[in-house]
Amino acid sequence: MQALRKSFKREMWYVLFLVPGLLLFTFAVIVPLVTGARYSFSSWDGISSKLTYVGWDNYVNAVQDASLWTALGNTFKYAIIMTVIVNVISLLFALLLDSYLPLRNLFRTMFFLPSVLSVVLAGYIWSYNYSQGFPKLFAALGMDVTSPLGNPHYALFGLIVVAVWQGIGPPMIIYIAGLQGIPGELLESAKIDGAGAFRAFRNVTLPLLAPSITINMLLTLTGALKVFDLVYVTTNGGPSFSTEVITTFIYKTAFSSFKAGYGMAMSMIFFAVLVIVTVVQVSIFRRREVDL
Repeated sequence: MQALRKSFKREMWYVLFLVPGLLLFTFAVIVPLVTGARYSFSSWDGISSKLTYVGWDNYVNAVQDASLWTALGNTFKYAIIMTVIVNVISLLFALLLDSYLPLRNLFRTMFFLPSVLSVVLAGYIWSYNYSQGFPKLFAALGMDVTSPLGNPHYALFGLIVVAVWQGIGPPMIIYIAGLQGIPGELLESAKIDGAGAFRAFRNVTLPLLAPSITINMLLTLTGALKVFDLVYVTTNGGPSFSTEVITTFIYKTAFSSFKAGYGMAMSMIFFAVLVIVTVVQVSIFRRREVDL
């Protein structure tokens, strides 16, 4: 018992170093989450100090809100397409830049630089490119091209182009790190056994890259589902609700329509969706790692 007490006192010093981080996490995450859950059961307008509780009415109305489901559909459409394209292009670039390519460090820097820019700045740059730059460029070639952000059928894909352009850098670095962690002896053995480049990639490189794929798919998908600033500064959900995502819809409901309680209810629903998507995605890719 005495030894246990001494061990506890000795370990307490390490626990003290966790206190600042735990306090920060509590006040930055736990307290807002609990407060938001409390507001979601009220008809709070976001301004008054008085709360009128309405029970589960906000959640019932949210589930029956067709606009919410449309925004959620746009969100998943954007996130899934963007995640697939970003990871495919990032992996291809990583394979290219991990080889003995001249000036490969320069190309790594060039491909990573867009991710250094803020999303807001990237949104303004591409808004100008879509509205002024590309139309003038194609007009010089005798082609009439308009901004996709003004067309309800193409606006979401125009945003995906911007997100892919800015989002390939970090996944590419993770894939390069994963490729550099693969022992060269395995690839040499595959070549000696007569395996071609594609077969060596399929049977050796890809299975060993499974942890990197899991990390990149998780980070890219969850980040894409939470997109807000890119949509807000480029289309603001338009035209005709075609690019309205769940985050901008919640923002407009809570702060523009002064329905903060209803907006918090939708936020809680979206939080639950994110948790479910994350758990399902991790479980699927972990099983795939074992299968590969």
